[in-house]
Amino acid sequence: MLYNKHIENISSINNEFRYYKTIESLFELDQWSSLPSEGVTYRQQVAAHIADQKANLFFSDKAKQAADFFLNSDLNSIDDDIERALVRTFLFRYKNAVHTPEELIRQYNLIKADTMNAWKLARKEQDFQIFLPYLEKVFELKKQIALSIEPNKPAFDTLMSLNDEGANAEQISCEFNVLSNGLKSLLDKIKSSDVKPSVLSFEDIPTHMEAFARRLTCESGYKESCGAFNNQVVHGFASFLGPRDSRISTPIHGRFDLIFTYLHEAGHSMYCSGGNDKVNNANLWGGIEGGFHEAMARFNENMIGRSYEYWQYYFPQLQAEFPAFNDISLDDFYLSMNAVNPSVKRISSDEVTYNLHVILRFEIERDYFLGKLDCCDIEKRWNELYKKYLDVCPENPTEGVLQDMHWAGDYIGYFQSYALGNIYSGQILQAINSDIPDFKSDIKNGKFDRLNNWLNENIRQYGCIYTASELAEKISGKSLDAKPFLDYLNNKYSKLYKLKDCDK
Repeated sequence: MLYNKHIENISSINNEFRYYKTIESLFELDQWSSLPSEGVTYRQQVAAHIADQKANLFFSDKAKQAADFFLNSDLNSIDDDIERALVRTFLFRYKNAVHTPEELIRQYNLIKADTMNAWKLARKEQDFQIFLPYLEKVFELKKQIALSIEPNKPAFDTLMSLNDEGANAEQISCEFNVLSNGLKSLLDKIKSSDVKPSVLSFEDIPTHMEAFARRLTCESGYKESCGAFNNQVVHGFASFLGPRDSRISTPIHGRFDLIFTYLHEAGHSMYCSGGNDKVNNANLWGGIEGGFHEAMARFNENMIGRSYEYWQYYFPQLQAEFPAFNDISLDDFYLSMNAVNPSVKRISSDEVTYNLHVILRFEIERDYFLGKLDCCDIEKRWNELYKKYLDVCPENPTEGVLQDMHWAGDYIGYFQSYALGNIYSGQILQAINSDIPDFKSDIKNGKFDRLNNWLNENIRQYGCIYTASELAEKISGKSLDAKPFLDYLNNKYSKLYKLKDCDK
């Protein structure tokens, strides 16, 4: 009876927590879309109040009693997947809330706005030294917060776990070494290839490209009955507002790459809205945060949207809609769309080099929190790693160490999620190929039902009742394995660039 009472209380706390998260998501959507400048101050006050109410859920007597009960229990002894997930997520949030000193949070919140402003000014002046003292302060505060939550655990592991539950720097570093070595080997072979893709440079009427991209998104499986489109933002993102409400926000422009922005956010959104009735009723919808969510987006964007089979079906339609593409063949279009071009810019990088951008950022964060790197040396290390991994060097701090807003915007310990997403996407593809070896023949004919049915049955329906490593092992047999992703890239790019003896 005591067990049932605590489960009931945890379920109630989880429901309220998700309601507050929905409110925060609505705030984010509005903030990036239509919040007037003179409304910002009040919105911040309301947002702070909502955040306080959300945190206070874990300071109640019923929360403490439930935590005391289950902290001394073996979660593996809970047979029901829903109840086990409710307990696991509750204990995770409880620990983070009650073990974080209020004074540290106050100090961090006080400096956040100044840190972002310093980053913006440093970018404008192309001077890392302007940002450096703020970076030192936020890194140190984050380290103290992490050690308060888990005194006997490496601070970086704790910070990563806030984004990727259960993340372990040692395990991730091992897989990232496998990944980076494989990528550099492939990149060297591509550089020596005689195949030279042409550059796709194409602009059209923004509303025309937007309409085309939205149609492709819906045909891939995205349901407007479970979401909506919004084009009033600078960068694309998905808003998770409910178990059947996940909305896509994108910029509006006429460039061809808008299609991939839509497909990426649709991957997030279809994952969010795919929970089964039990998952949704328990408010465990939304999917696994961090790397696995990114895997679902990258899978839809790259492994489907950038595949040859996808464009066998859609390229004639693209040509019919946009006559400027009539002078290029499908093969040349496909090669150009997937061209490998090492550069200093992460967000516009290709499939082969993208993860090298992420891994070097991960290594910088890891080495700082291990005490192997001081903040004052980060710019130098950044440039050295770009030379080592990509054989390029930023011309100034703005296109180098200051290019990402993550360290200024409270996303410390987040970079690994991007590369983890690609690794998991390789494991997902491997599992699909095993179960549906001919699924690409469907894609070639514009059919996505078998693919979406597999994703619904094996991934989406479970919401967040499993951790990323648990679900990856459930579908592929391994918790984290970079090899399937490398196999995918080697197979794809050895054909594109006519490579011989490409590593498998």
